Amino acid sequence: MFEYPRSHFKIFVCISLALLLLTTPAVSSGMVILTNDNIITVDGKTLKSGNFRGVLYDGTTIYYITADGIFSVDDRVKIDIKGAVQVGPSHVLAGNKVYKIQNGRAIALSTISPTMRSISVRNDYVIGIDGGQVVCYQDSSVIWSIFTPAESIKVSADFLAVFTTQTQLFNISNPRYVKLERFYPAYEDYAYFSGYHAFSDGSRIHIYKGASKLSVTFPYRGPLFSDGTNLYSGNTVIGPDLTQRTLNYNVRYVLPTTVQPEFLAQGTTTTGTDQPRQQQSQGAQSVTQGTVTMPTRPAQTTQTQQEQTKPQEQTKEITQEVVKPEERQPVSKTPKLYELVWRVNLNDEILGKPAVKGDTAYVATLRGNVFAINSGRILWNFKTNFVVVGHVTVGKHIYVVCWDDTVYALDDDGKLKWKLKLDGDISNGAAWDGYNLYVVTDNGTVYIIRDNTTSATIVSTYKTASLPVIPPSISVSGKVFVVDGLGNLWREKTVSSHVGKIRNLPVISENPQPGALLGFNLVDEYGTIYRVIPMEKETIIQRDKVTFLSFSEEVQDAVLGRKNIYVLTSSGKLYVIDRSSKKILFTDTVAKAKYISVSDGYLFVFGSDVSCYYVADEPSGLWNSIYGNALNWNAALR
Repeated sequence: MFEYPRSHFKIFVCISLALLLLTTPAVSSGMVILTNDNIITVDGKTLKSGNFRGVLYDGTTIYYITADGIFSVDDRVKIDIKGAVQVGPSHVLAGNKVYKIQNGRAIALSTISPTMRSISVRNDYVIGIDGGQVVCYQDSSVIWSIFTPAESIKVSADFLAVFTTQTQLFNISNPRYVKLERFYPAYEDYAYFSGYHAFSDGSRIHIYKGASKLSVTFPYRGPLFSDGTNLYSGNTVIGPDLTQRTLNYNVRYVLPTTVQPEFLAQGTTTTGTDQPRQQQSQGAQSVTQGTVTMPTRPAQTTQTQQEQTKPQEQTKEITQEVVKPEERQPVSKTPKLYELVWRVNLNDEILGKPAVKGDTAYVATLRGNVFAINSGRILWNFKTNFVVVGHVTVGKHIYVVCWDDTVYALDDDGKLKWKLKLDGDISNGAAWDGYNLYVVTDNGTVYIIRDNTTSATIVSTYKTASLPVIPPSISVSGKVFVVDGLGNLWREKTVSSHVGKIRNLPVISENPQPGALLGFNLVDEYGTIYRVIPMEKETIIQRDKVTFLSFSEEVQDAVLGRKNIYVLTSSGKLYVIDRSSKKILFTDTVAKAKYISVSDGYLFVFGSDVSCYYVADEPSGLWNSIYGNALNWNAALR
């Protein structure tokens, strides 16, 4: 009989192995897979048989989840958490608590809202949807939120996909600071693998490299999972070379571990296709109206069943350790000085300055939404009928003026108490002196309004000139000052002087304090005026007519605190400066920031996001903010 030389045989084996490696998707350094009826390794070896709720890894041991508790695969340990739902590789949700399974222990990570849903955990940060927003918890406190009508989200690797009329993709490589990556078309599912973004519309899987959509697509056969290298959907796996393989099981979850895996069981290799799904091989499962038809698993022999039953029978003789969940050690609630405590993304633009009462911010947006924000989450949202560009005022109620010619009065729960139609658009927010509300329309009509709790009465009205540039400013006696579009200063019904286009008008007792052209003034507790003066190449801040600070760009907003002065520039640069020494204590950059406020020891920064920093300071002064105070009264203090 003719035989191949031994050297030829070695070459043949090497070539065969090389071809096998080239046509087999790469696999992560360690993982196990949850199927419909097993927990298996990537080479198909069964670790545990049964229909489980999930599979976890605590750093050393693999666990499975049942309704009765969480068990190690050798059944030596039971973690006594009933009704647990998997929300991460080592995290479960039970009730309104998220637990981390680590080194054989279950530690309470966060207590979350009972209405939170679509929950995932990334690096111990709990992310989910609650009340029309995506929220992120750390140590039971919300640290950021995103206003969105999304019904579902998906976390994969360093990315968060938010599914609405568009898909928003956020970078959460550092989950404490969420960053919008880009927009994609509307999809329903997402996973990240081998540098690709995979999205599904419920029928096909679409692959993107950054913002570029590739021509190749694949059939969608179930929820998308990734091990970092490969993409899984139902009974298919797609490798980094974008070739597709069919598995003999359906993937319900992919769990990274430190177990060394072997290659996937061999199967037919196909490439992605743009052909309709029904043209795929008959062995592939189909999705019809959201229902997944599972492939038939080959029948097991009696011997195999006995082999799988035998270890389970043996485990009955093993003493089982029952572990009770632990509460996490209390975390200090006092933030570090100048720490960013939370951030909220409104998905909208702010043109008028928000108001802050205590630790709650009231924000009106260009689209006419009014938000109450506290501790990193949106408490409520009220929708006006049109655009809002003026500031929010908090007095007896929360007052919002709108380009639909209307003043809205909301209570602390966001309920409309009354609304009042005036004679034209209202571009400047209302003033409040504790007794009456003062509004000037774009037509130049001044309204003095009495708030009767559930209704409003116009006390008086008179005309000035049109297109006022700032809100009304109110003296101690209730005198009304308005600056019209030509820069004329009106003292009630008459012009008293020409001040030009200024950004605010502090009133000390009965005396208005107009600032420089396009500038604004603040007044401290001693009556000292801080003048913000735009120059050709810089902006200076004078204190008692002596240069106190200078900046190489326009100053957008500023607030006087007891200890510090807070300055925001046009580029979003934030400064905290000691009022006595003029030393810069802290800086940060906040994209598209427009306004700042200080209240209850916190600094609020408003732009495309609302950010909150701990500064351990309070506003101080007779006119400490551009519109008087954090409530935007725009009135001399009584």
